[in-house]
Amino acid sequence: MSLIYNMLKPVLRAVKPKRASMTRADWVIQARKIQSNSSFVLPEISGYEVHEVFSGKCRCAVISRPENHHQKAVVYYAGGGYIRYQLPNVKSIRHYIEETGMDMWIPLYPLFPDNTMFDAVKAGYALHQTMLEMYSAENIAWLGFSAGANLIMGLGRYLVQQNYELPMPYIIISVSGCNLYISEESRKRMEQLERKDVIFPKNQMELFKPIFDPGGILPHYITGCASKDNYTGFPKTVLIYGGDEIFSAEAPEYEAAFRRCQVKNYEIHIEPDAFHAYPVFMFTPEGKKGENQIIEYLKS
Repeated sequence: MSLIYNMLKPVLRAVKPKRASMTRADWVIQARKIQSNSSFVLPEISGYEVHEVFSGKCRCAVISRPENHHQKAVVYYAGGGYIRYQLPNVKSIRHYIEETGMDMWIPLYPLFPDNTMFDAVKAGYALHQTMLEMYSAENIAWLGFSAGANLIMGLGRYLVQQNYELPMPYIIISVSGCNLYISEESRKRMEQLERKDVIFPKNQMELFKPIFDPGGILPHYITGCASKDNYTGFPKTVLIYGGDEIFSAEAPEYEAAFRRCQVKNYEIHIEPDAFHAYPVFMFTPEGKKGENQIIEYLKS
């Protein structure tokens, strides 16, 4: 555990009780406030090509180095609780592209409350269609963090549901994803992990359901339930969690599900003494280590 993480713990824990009591109405108010005060401007990066692509409801920044000849691409689905985008900084963008030789696509997928989780997945589907006109499937990677991780796992399950109308990417890397529906075994493991998690309460999934799926009308292959979902035909799949976050309690369910669905190539990595979505936070030693881990998976 790094000194920075240790120093941040009391600050993060102070916000935890408020998060545990938030209702759907609270999330709507917070989302409206954040979205009204935020806007996305394409970054200017010396020596890089930066442009926009529009695909359905999805605006997407595309960043690349001309010498890479647009042969491979990683799609970076940012986290942010479906109410904002926690976008990578320029240093991280450079790091990913220089180390992998890939173009980076950063989709601004549809956000709550004007859109549902299904709308975000459909936007990802349309974007994948667009990208397949430029890259072969074996040269496309999906990388998602937190809500973005939920999105890419849901997108993969949607491709299964659609009987593989589109081919899968060569790798799916999900960092700190979660599901709205969990098994009783996962729930018990979350209760045990709560004392270590500085962000989420043990009943976070129960809180999320009325926020993101009021009435339970979204398909379960979108909202997710690791113990029941169909992962048949998934490509190499890497799940990454911080060992201190409650969402890592789902790891055994995924392990069983991947075996049940005969996913041939998967890895579940739980980083000891690390927090939710740790590879995003590059000002910490945990974040630097996590980003390097992801780059190695992309290069494999």
